[in-house]
Amino acid sequence: MRDILSDLEQGGQLSDPDPVRRAQKQMLKPLPRRFYSEAGVVEAEGGFAVVLDGKTLRTPSRQLLALPTRAAAGLVAGEFAAQVDVINPLTMPVMRLV
Repeated sequence: MRDILSDLEQGGQLSDPDPVRRAQKQMLKPLPRRFYSEAGVVEAEGGFAVVLDGKTLRTPSRQLLALPTRAAAGLVAGEFAAQVDVINPLTMPVMRLV
């Protein structure tokens, strides 16, 4: 408690001074953690599927996520492989298009 009070005396702030920005920060949902170790591409019915640790990706409606070409599936797999600690959809533009 004393640390917090001494920070305030030195001009530190507990949160953002702008109340709108503070509310925006508090409303952000935490990103999901990366749960897989490798991403790849396999041939599947209807095209090529992206796999994470051997399990195929599925859409929110539980349909198989199949892309028409190996190159397109490779782009999506590359985006998943590039995620480090968390899965951030904002850094995955091709996946957002699919």
